Amino acid sequence: MSNLDKVVLITGITGFIATHTALAFLDAGYTVKGTARTAVKAEDWIARFPAHKARFHYAVIPDMVVAGAFDEAVKGCDIVAHVASPDNEADFLIPAINGTKNLLLATKHEPRIQRVIYTSSLAAIFDSALEAGKPVVETEWNSVTYDEAKVATEPLLVYRASKALAERAFWDYIQDEKPAWAGSTICPCGTFAPPVQPLTSLSALNLSTAFVWDIANSKYKTGIPILDWPCYVDARDVALAHVRAAERDAAKGQRYLLIGGTYVPGHFVEVMHRHFPDLRDNLPPIDLSKAGYRNFEYDATKAIRELGIEYTTLEKMVVDTIAYIVDLQKQLSA
Repeated sequence: MSNLDKVVLITGITGFIATHTALAFLDAGYTVKGTARTAVKAEDWIARFPAHKARFHYAVIPDMVVAGAFDEAVKGCDIVAHVASPDNEADFLIPAINGTKNLLLATKHEPRIQRVIYTSSLAAIFDSALEAGKPVVETEWNSVTYDEAKVATEPLLVYRASKALAERAFWDYIQDEKPAWAGSTICPCGTFAPPVQPLTSLSALNLSTAFVWDIANSKYKTGIPILDWPCYVDARDVALAHVRAAERDAAKGQRYLLIGGTYVPGHFVEVMHRHFPDLRDNLPPIDLSKAGYRNFEYDATKAIRELGIEYTTLEKMVVDTIAYIVDLQKQLSA
């Protein structure tokens, strides 16, 4: 069965990582069925990529937490990439967990499904109690419990817990239900790339991309905030990892940490200074000698070995991202 005969369900297709993932599958020859909250959102999405219209379908799912939400969407699909995540900072926990459970239960309605790829996060891996100097690897887990998360008042902590608990639900389902399909999880760190998803305002940029644009757009001219996790990965690498995980036998039952490298904010500034002279007046001073972040050791080579990922350099990632946003800003202002 060739890729041309296979259908991939991409949940939350209008999102940042989901859009890149859908395009990676389309470029690899697959037919894509995307889920969106409304038909208008799905139509807006494919309108941006008319060359792929013949191999694109969609299913409308207004709320993925509703029981049976994915039951119809999975029909006719051979692969599922569950990329959708809650967008309400005040209530990450239950939507993330129950949305994942709903999707997994829906796979019982389609025996064609061979692979399910779940988009998790470094947040599901990184444990603040990790021994200093010990590298972060795929076998680690964020140890926050549901009971701790449900009473937490900090949205970021709840978000990180939701990623870990939802991914645990994924692996628990596989262990308990023993489905015919094989599962894999992709755990990227802070993800940057050109925001090619439909956007009507730069205020709708995803968090990581907005951070880079804020540097270029003078928000941090007097200083850039210290970061908890000073690592990056290009969304195009994350997208390709989904495709490879769906295709390679070695990926069955595996978890992949995706980190392209570490950085200090000054690295972004230095790249922008060299490549975008028109933005120089917006940039803070360059001082690469100031680390500005905690020591961060990691090992993300498993994705290189098993998925053949060649991580995009920080320079290319930043240049492509800023060039795209500069052009997008002009389009939105026209």
